[in-house]
Amino acid sequence: MNEGLNALVYCLSLSLFCITKLRRYYMESASRPKPDRYVLVISIDGMANYYLQDPNVRMPNLRELIRSGTCAEAMESVFPTATWAIHSSLVTGNYPRKHGVLGNWVVDRPNYRVGEHFGDRMWDKQDVLRGETWYDAAKRMGWTTASICWPVTRGADTIDYNIPEFYEQELFESHCTRSLWDELKAAGLPMELYGEWSKDHARGPMQDWLTTEIAKYIIDRHSPNLLQLHYLLPDSYQHDYGVRSKEVYWSLEYVDERIGEVLKALKQKGILDKTDVIVLSDHGFVNTTRTFYPNVLFKHKGWLAQNLKDEHDLKDSRVVAVSNGGSGYVYVLEDNAGAKELLMDEVRRALAESEGVGRLFEQEDFPSLGLPAAGEMDDHCPDFAFEAEPDCFVHFDYSGDEVNTSFTKFKGMHGFLPQREELKAVFVASGPSIRPGASLPEIRIVDVAPTIARLLGTELKDTDGSELDSLWKEEVRLWSF
Repeated sequence: MNEGLNALVYCLSLSLFCITKLRRYYMESASRPKPDRYVLVISIDGMANYYLQDPNVRMPNLRELIRSGTCAEAMESVFPTATWAIHSSLVTGNYPRKHGVLGNWVVDRPNYRVGEHFGDRMWDKQDVLRGETWYDAAKRMGWTTASICWPVTRGADTIDYNIPEFYEQELFESHCTRSLWDELKAAGLPMELYGEWSKDHARGPMQDWLTTEIAKYIIDRHSPNLLQLHYLLPDSYQHDYGVRSKEVYWSLEYVDERIGEVLKALKQKGILDKTDVIVLSDHGFVNTTRTFYPNVLFKHKGWLAQNLKDEHDLKDSRVVAVSNGGSGYVYVLEDNAGAKELLMDEVRRALAESEGVGRLFEQEDFPSLGLPAAGEMDDHCPDFAFEAEPDCFVHFDYSGDEVNTSFTKFKGMHGFLPQREELKAVFVASGPSIRPGASLPEIRIVDVAPTIARLLGTELKDTDGSELDSLWKEEVRLWSF
């Protein structure tokens, strides 16, 4: 009885402590005057660094930002090069081992199901994303914040105007900032179609158009100090048509036109000359021609339940894999330590002998990949990770009989190791704080958050990345916290 009472008192005390800290946090941010400075961050999903050197890419607005500001030689992403993990690294300055979002898909061991970060379908931001983000820091500094179609932002209470990246209309309707959603509908924007347009690649241009129209509205009516946007079309078209296809060239030009409209809206509002603009991407792309189905392999071995109804029913399976595009995570769901060790040996051998597996990684390799070490994040951390061979897509599907096929659902793919040149991303910066022509060698994607924190007049503690201090004009470099 006493133990239960003590536990209850402890929980109540902890809750009161958290509420008090949260209240103080918002009181401090509310007491700060709204600054007359602005930051715009635009993420172009899937724009490989090699497109900047491609003469077929017509992006005059981006090239003008480079001319007036600076461009990194390249930007190394994180493993796996999958959108939800990468954008979590972008906003925190940390690798997945520290921020907790290990990929688009993981296995949620306690619930014996596949865990979907993709589409923010399962979890709110505070449930999965560890560490302070740049938008958390902006709010802490008294800035107003807005985010459109940005991954891992569902339920983010430090974003004043928030439309997370969803694919289901019901999630848009239930989890976007309600007052903003109602304003946008009243303004005549087709918000009831955001879900349809998000899921249908053929109507992807409409989704990116709607993202732009929302951004223009927010700039005109609310002028947030921090605005982050995520454009999807180049990623969608590379999956559908392959890299350097005519469709992809068109998509890059289309997104550049949308960027031009956002910059024009800032100018019309009279704040463009007060806005630091960061345009970046999350990963590059390679062409794929074949598919590896690890769960079909496990089914043949008798490790995956034959009567598996769906990916949310893994209780009778001993081994399962999830795909992150050009890589996979493998989970051995065996509770008995001795039996697990024997099964691990069999799984290791089966993967090493499988066509389609390029490199196999064990838990002792994980920290070098930015993944959790043994004993960390046990609920989601895999037992093995692997990178597929360069032209191979890893598919979760378990319904067929072939482990390897000479065709693929996608013509282009990412998810491979970020050190591959084809997977390198883009970083461009321009604005009143940016030194024109600053020399930026290849940077890391985890360097972006500490750099943006400088623009907010603060810093993020204990990040894996480092501030790009050569980016600044002299007066910005001399700012102290």
